[in-house]
Amino acid sequence: TVPIGCGDKMWLLTALLLWVPVDGQVDSQTDSTKAVITLDPPWVSVFKGESVTFRCKGPGQPGNDSTQWFHNGSLIQTLNSTYSLTAASIYNSGEYMCQTALSVRSDPVQLEVHTGWLLLQVSSRVFTEGEPLALRCHGWRNKPVNNVVFYQNKKGFNFSHGTSEFNIPRTNMSHNGIYHCSGKGEQSTMYTSAGVSITVKELFSPPVLTASLSSLEGNPVNLSCEIKLPPQMPGLQLYFSFYMGNKILKGRNTSSEYQILTAKREDSGSYWCEAATEDGDIVKRSPEMELQVFGPQSPAFFWFHGFVYLTVGTAFLVNTVLCVKIEKDLRRLRKLYL
Repeated sequence: TVPIGCGDKMWLLTALLLWVPVDGQVDSQTDSTKAVITLDPPWVSVFKGESVTFRCKGPGQPGNDSTQWFHNGSLIQTLNSTYSLTAASIYNSGEYMCQTALSVRSDPVQLEVHTGWLLLQVSSRVFTEGEPLALRCHGWRNKPVNNVVFYQNKKGFNFSHGTSEFNIPRTNMSHNGIYHCSGKGEQSTMYTSAGVSITVKELFSPPVLTASLSSLEGNPVNLSCEIKLPPQMPGLQLYFSFYMGNKILKGRNTSSEYQILTAKREDSGSYWCEAATEDGDIVKRSPEMELQVFGPQSPAFFWFHGFVYLTVGTAFLVNTVLCVKIEKDLRRLRKLYL
């Protein structure tokens, strides 16, 4: 057996400390090394026979852009960072993922290959609020479509005589729903596409305003605009504002705290806060919170309550003693008569 010297022990301990991951570092590293797929053209649904190119972006080794491509979980090729379908077939529908030399596998991209005359194409089916949504009412073999109407949940929201595309620059929660389109083709025949489900996820939940327990006049009151960030965006920078009724107490600020230094009775009222993204495109408001500031209690108040507590306590003690005495007397009588 070869003895391990002090220097070797220190080296081994250092290696172990470097190897053990710190909480949270593994997830952040995984997010930063995850590959990402983009489509060209950018639509996640195409007609049978149309072409589509997948591009994989992720960290790789210098001079080595080899990429693994997966279709429905099965490896289909290990080539470069692009994968093309020159004439898509129904069998090409499904889930695509990629992985570069130094990345982890990408999130899946679902491609749908359709038949028919009219197809509603979308840039994605799942969005985070604030992201753009592109819609295209696409005719088979690129045939022109006129009098296009876009629908959300069967309700038309946009009509165009000659344009078959519509863009929503910034999605929000109201854009969730089932979309389809209709339009006139050759010989003025009216066609309607199948529905596409669009899901918009919250970037962050509405905040909740909380206050410190102390609300006596003369004491400080701390207000906190609490918010829960999604795990995939732990570093999202938000700006907070505080209000009392219609009066602004504190404008846009990165601090989610506000303090009333010396609370007064006139500080009682309805309070609420807002959280907003840096560009102000997404703003969430908290429910209102009623704050009641109580005045200082007089000495007579404390004497009165002390007297009440003492009286109640004394009565309870007397009743207890009497009950014990009566119980003993009853037991003695039972013994005499038995």
